[in-house]
This record gives sequence, structure tokens and C-alpha cells, in this order.
Amino acid sequence: MMNQEIEYLDSAGYRILPYGFDVKKAERIMDNFLCYHRRLHTTFAEVASFLILRGTGYDGGTSSHYLCFLLGVDGTEMCTYKNWQSRKKE
Repeated sequence: MMNQEIEYLDSAGYRILPYGFDVKKAERIMDNFLCYHRRLHTTFAEVASFLILRGTGYDGGTSSHYLCFLLGVDGTEMCTYKNWQSRKKE
């Protein structure tokens, strides 16, 4: 899959994530972050918005929840290493 050619659009045609957004890179960022910060008191969507999407103009709720969907986690779930690892087993 060529991430540089992917455009993430909602049903109305509005862009949800930046053009060429690399989901595999976002997954590596989240994995590395959670390896070192195992006890967080926040949700996956908040971490995705702050850590990955901040400053792109796509750091709102819709984009962060959609990114969590692409990463295989529920955006409202607590952002723990255990929850992150459990998504890989499914």
C-alpha cells in the first residue's frame, strides 16, 4: 500500500487526515510512545491528537478518532500499553 497516494475523506467529501498521511509511521510513533509511557490517564484519541496530529490542522476529534480506527483501537478507550498490545492479537 502506498500511503503517499491515500486520501482519507468522510462521506461529505471533507478530508479527515492530511493527504499522504502515513498510518504505518503513526503506528510506530504510538508504539514507541507507549513503550516508555505505560501509565497514562487519557484516551487513545487524545494521545493521537496531541502526539501525532498536533500542528497539522487535523487535530480535532473526528480526525483523531478516525486515526484510532485505522490503528485498530477505540478512541474512547484508556491509552494503556496493555490495550495497545491487545489490538494486535485480534
